[in-house]
Amino acid sequence: MRRPLSLIALLAGVLPAVPMAATLSDPFGELAAIPSLQETGRPCPEVLPARPLTLADVVDTALCRNPQTALSWATARARAAAVGSARSAYLPDLSISGSITEDLTGDSTSTFGAGSVGGGGFSSSSASDDTTRTSASISLSYLLFDFGGRGAALDASRALLDAARYTRNATLQSVYLEAVTRYYDWSAAAGSLESAAESERAARSSLEAATAREQIGTATRADRLQAQTALAQAELTRVQAQGALRTALGSLANSMGLSANANFELAPAPLVEPAQDFVDRLDGLVDRAAEARPDLSAAVASRQAAESDVDAARAQGRPSLSAQASQSYSKRGDRENDSASIGVSVSIPVFSGFANTYRVRAAEAQLESSKAELARLRNQVSLEVYQAHSELTTQTQSVFTAKALVQAAEESESVARGRYEAGVGTILDLLNAQSSAADARRQLLQARSDWASARTRLAQAVGTLDPVSDPTAFVGSNAASPQPTGVSR
Repeated sequence: MRRPLSLIALLAGVLPAVPMAATLSDPFGELAAIPSLQETGRPCPEVLPARPLTLADVVDTALCRNPQTALSWATARARAAAVGSARSAYLPDLSISGSITEDLTGDSTSTFGAGSVGGGGFSSSSASDDTTRTSASISLSYLLFDFGGRGAALDASRALLDAARYTRNATLQSVYLEAVTRYYDWSAAAGSLESAAESERAARSSLEAATAREQIGTATRADRLQAQTALAQAELTRVQAQGALRTALGSLANSMGLSANANFELAPAPLVEPAQDFVDRLDGLVDRAAEARPDLSAAVASRQAAESDVDAARAQGRPSLSAQASQSYSKRGDRENDSASIGVSVSIPVFSGFANTYRVRAAEAQLESSKAELARLRNQVSLEVYQAHSELTTQTQSVFTAKALVQAAEESESVARGRYEAGVGTILDLLNAQSSAADARRQLLQARSDWASARTRLAQAVGTLDPVSDPTAFVGSNAASPQPTGVSR
């Protein structure tokens, strides 16, 4: 009679319990801890809204559709699976094997002899014996102690998972920043086109006025030719602005994860009015970035993983203690055999050709590399915060200066037109005033867009963007409500 598998059951009963989830596809629940954007409650519609896209729509689409976000999510899930694999080292190995074999053996003899005259004969005989053999075995092995090798490997995998999570956050912030920057690039290009079209209308009006005055004899032919030249230049500027707008739209579509020739409409950018106190509050940002920047946190996690790798490499050259249990059963013919065993084993590495020595040296070198990369990134973060702060300060002053410039240039244009229509001014004065006013309006539009991008860039440099919970925390928060008109591709 076969013995029950009591020995294996006894060994399995004393093993430390490991909590498991209900699903076999993710027993430890590691993958469930890395939700996708849709699982975090982010709106990720399959089709774009039928209405013109606002800045928030652009950010949402970029976060959902940009391939970089999908890549960072897949990388984080791969790291989570690696943690599950490392945790499996704390569970026993159980294997079952079985076989059915059939031995075919036999022999045969044959003879040929003479019989009566004119005849002969052939005879044969054979014997065979069919034997079937059935066997089955079950074995269990559990690593009891390995000088911290399993723990170091698990710590390393968890640190790499943390690094992947922080890297994903950094990727989301980068995608967020790129979408905002491209959106305001489009806004500036659209404003430049509108300004160029207005300049073209003004140049055409000036040409009509110069032509009329030439016909009545109050202006020279040179005035009309100068007006024609100004109109041609304005038309060229408008064509170039149209090309720049198309380029900006293609770049924006690409940052949103769409085809460059995708068709969509955009709502006008919110009218941002920078406040000087926003710049005045920028103190201690470098220290804040050291705590909030996700890529810096990822570098810290990578250094921790490298430290654990050193411990794991050293543990490979040390003894290990394991427990085993097995039971087997076999039957051949009428004979049965049933056996079971339980015990412990010790493995002591003696010599492996210095392979482990160099594994340890490689892990130590990787640790030094991680430390150097962390130091480099800290310096880079401080520089990025400093540059972003300086850029925001500059763009804030640029907006205030551009507004004063527009006011002065428009007044100058009005005076020059009045003087020319009254016959006391020259066409050259009017054309110069019109050109200066158009350029001032373009500079104001560009300054507003640059300020909005600079504010978002500073938030990204500090690490305070939160693309998941609040995609518009730094974009348009003090903006006036946009008009309901849309701008189409």
